[in-house]
Amino acid sequence: MELTPTDLQTVERICKRLTPERRVLFITGAGMSADSGLPTYRGIGGLYDREHTDEGVPIEDALSGEMLRRRPELCWKYLAQIGQAAMGSTFNTGHRVLAEMEDHFAHTCVLTQNIDGYHRAAGSRNVIEIHGNMHSLLCTQCPFEESLDTMDKVSIPPLCPECGAVLRPDVVLFGEMLPAEKIERLYAELDAGFDAV
Repeated sequence: MELTPTDLQTVERICKRLTPERRVLFITGAGMSADSGLPTYRGIGGLYDREHTDEGVPIEDALSGEMLRRRPELCWKYLAQIGQAAMGSTFNTGHRVLAEMEDHFAHTCVLTQNIDGYHRAAGSRNVIEIHGNMHSLLCTQCPFEESLDTMDKVSIPPLCPECGAVLRPDVVLFGEMLPAEKIERLYAELDAGFDAV
């Protein structure tokens, strides 16, 4: 997706207001990817508008680390919905604009809660995906890792071809801690300071 001349003019105007020596932090969430056709997770048209799943379980429990351990098939039923939504679409103009801005400032960083991978796909280089990325599967028992572009051939739950254990997406589930290395990276960015957030 290329930026239109109007988009580029808008980027130029914004960048002129902020001097090129500036360090800029962009913080994004579900609304950023809504223009890509992804549902937000709550609210009108949200993926999880109802409080409970078809099984009568609160969605936060269904998408928890504990549920992945106890009933991986239930957790993966809803993880697959998220994965299909993320992998069934692509980045939008907003993602491209943020990527384009990297060329106009001394330093930019994108901190996102989104797990769709759209910022990187749009060309942003300095991205902290604080909640992870749905495009990567990890074994829960061994070092096996796999990249995904589609959920079409993923069994529910997916099993490791090396050891047979359940695979999980490289995302933070409810009840899990944010990854220490991402928190440390964020603190390092914050310690260096930003001129605009």
